Amino acid sequence: MKMAGKKDRLLYCATSLAALFAPGIAMAQEAADPPSQADIVVTAQRRAQNVVDVPLTVNVLSGAELTKRSVTSLQDIADNVPGLDVFSQGGGKQLIQIRGINSLRGTSSLVGIYLDETPLTGSQDGFYPVYADAGTLDLARVEVLKGPQGTLFGEGAMSGVIRYVTNDPKLDRIGGTIDYSLFATDGGRASAQMKAALNLPLSDTLAVRFAGEYQNNGGWLENVGTGARNVNSSQIYDGRVKLLWQPDSRLRVVGMVDIRHNDEDSPSYANILPYDKGLYRHAIDPHGRTSGVSELDLYSLRVEYDLGFAELMSNTAHSRRYSNSNLDQIYYATNDPAAPITLEIANTRYLNKQSITSQELRLTSKGDGPFKWVLGGIYKDDDLLRHFLDGAELLYPPSTTVTILQEPIRTTSKSWAVYGDASYSPFRQLEIGGGLRYSHDDRSFTDGTLPTASGTFSRVTYRAFVKYDVARDANLYFNIGNGFRSGGFNAVVNPAFPPPLSYAPERSMAYEAGFKASLLDGKLGVNVAAFQQYYRGQVYDRVVLTPVFLQYTANGGNTRIRGVEWQLTASPVRALRLSASGTVMGSVFVASTPEAEVDFPPGTSPLALPKYSLQLSANYGFNWAASIPGYFDIDFNHKDKLVGGQGVTRIVTGPQSFLGASLGATVEGLDIAIFARNLLNEHSPYYPTLGGIGAVPRPRQIGIRLGKSF
Repeated sequence: MKMAGKKDRLLYCATSLAALFAPGIAMAQEAADPPSQADIVVTAQRRAQNVVDVPLTVNVLSGAELTKRSVTSLQDIADNVPGLDVFSQGGGKQLIQIRGINSLRGTSSLVGIYLDETPLTGSQDGFYPVYADAGTLDLARVEVLKGPQGTLFGEGAMSGVIRYVTNDPKLDRIGGTIDYSLFATDGGRASAQMKAALNLPLSDTLAVRFAGEYQNNGGWLENVGTGARNVNSSQIYDGRVKLLWQPDSRLRVVGMVDIRHNDEDSPSYANILPYDKGLYRHAIDPHGRTSGVSELDLYSLRVEYDLGFAELMSNTAHSRRYSNSNLDQIYYATNDPAAPITLEIANTRYLNKQSITSQELRLTSKGDGPFKWVLGGIYKDDDLLRHFLDGAELLYPPSTTVTILQEPIRTTSKSWAVYGDASYSPFRQLEIGGGLRYSHDDRSFTDGTLPTASGTFSRVTYRAFVKYDVARDANLYFNIGNGFRSGGFNAVVNPAFPPPLSYAPERSMAYEAGFKASLLDGKLGVNVAAFQQYYRGQVYDRVVLTPVFLQYTANGGNTRIRGVEWQLTASPVRALRLSASGTVMGSVFVASTPEAEVDFPPGTSPLALPKYSLQLSANYGFNWAASIPGYFDIDFNHKDKLVGGQGVTRIVTGPQSFLGASLGATVEGLDIAIFARNLLNEHSPYYPTLGGIGAVPRPRQIGIRLGKSF
């Protein structure tokens, strides 16, 4: 592909020259030791722990790592975490998958997403998942928890949890950060991104932290209907204010307001085969509206009080999510670009509004004694509305056009849960633990003028684990846990040909055995886990083409997923850190209905998961000069092909390979770096689908970043 525009060519030349004429490198004498696993603290079990001591697979990316690798989205995070797959289409539209299980269909997310203590996921659009886009603004770290987390995180966490942990205000100093990056996209427009944070103590007991972000992301897709190029540009605005009041050592009160807004000129997916060419057009009407918007407003109040024997935490939160965008689907008879188009669906002005109010109380034991425990309860009120404001137009070539889905569809959920988790160490090396959670979910579904459907879903979930320390900072563990997702209801598109009106809940059960170690004074880190997960009552997208087109959610059967996940980190010399991680996975599907057996014949599966993935990275610190430290980062991510589709039509995407690098220096406190992402110019779509669209990665990017901390 050729560069688009004079500014982009100049940017490529500038960054290339910077790399070619970089000053000679002096060997590092005082480079800082890279952090070891023994230094990483997480709250994956609702208490602060060293990541080595957590008896489940947890991947952690610090805020510093996110900045250094120019990570700005969940899609970027997935490129650095084995077993996490994100298939982004821009504007908050993304499919999230952990260990092969995703939320393409169903009543709620199968991956829980949290911002601090606030759940961002709840009911989901069973037709087209539109998830809250949390971004990466001013984060302390991101934690990715693998496997069912039904006990501590509840319904909607069947495959895992992603936790964004933001920086709290500090009482002891004024400080902040500012970060600016400018980059070019191969074949697309230039992009600019800016982030800033400021911490201000207002008194001995009061502090405030401001954080803001602006992204002007240039597009790269071509609209073949209008001939316009680079049509999928977007602008993101994010602002956050956190206020800390700490009158004494026992009480902490943190209030937060976070407002995030995303404007897109066009969807970031292709719908003209082959998808890897990056071609798009508005379905039916080539000159139709393509712009969209996605918003997330979050308000929370967290109160922590030290009772002496335990810490009491209360988190009250309200979030509002809004999106209004296009979904233009173009179906071909086969996966061949030369095949005839059989159906076009134009979902113009597809409205999605959601509000979630939640209240959680949690009591966590304190101290280093052998018995530790957590008790808690949560209430969540969730209201989701989706509406095709202009209707959904269907075109059956050559000329038949039908308009449907003009009535709003509302889903409500009022749920509550109580949970308890505890562990006991009869002697220093051994820890035994487990937990229970009871969840109750009252759901209703209103489809236009049809009678409201409702149902109550309740379930007890549990977990148990045993951990044995074979040496200091080295342990073996085994855990077992389950999860569930409530059942739901289908929209009636055509009353003359209604689909099944409901589908049943889903359940999962997982087993994991692993070894974690931080050895040689942190110079060597080892994480290895073998897992097996059963996904029962799995829902999938049932498509019927005759006598009329029907698309609805149905329970298909049971899937068994087996795999091995591993991560090795090493610091052979003080300034060098190496990392290698990956997964090997496979799934077997057993159909439970005649329809599912037709849609997924023996040897196929509704799960599109890579059989293997590999992530490699290296970070080297050095000195450009006596007072100018520098670094070089390189990372590589490879994922095997994905196989999807239904019936005799199987769609294959990938394999995918991504290469990124950055070279930086700190000159009188100013961080300067050149960086590159997707150096191999990977174009293969993220996810195989019969849905008439293909999400494709942003092509090669090369840019420069400036940063300052004070």
